[in-house]
Amino acid sequence: MSALLALIRREPAVVTGLVQALLALLIAFGVELSAKQTGAILAVSAAVLALVVRARVQPVKPQD
Repeated sequence: MSALLALIRREPAVVTGLVQALLALLIAFGVELSAKQTGAILAVSAAVLALVVRARVQPVKPQD
């Protein structure tokens, strides 16, 4: 579990893509999700991982 958390902290954009790809794969193989459920899963995963990305990004001080 700690390896997964380390991956999320280190590469949140990759994890977002992985969640989206896995969801598409599950739907392709017959998992019954409505369009609303699919959209909600994608939106929540993107929002949570965007917060992780934001926490990892440091503002750059302008050079004089």
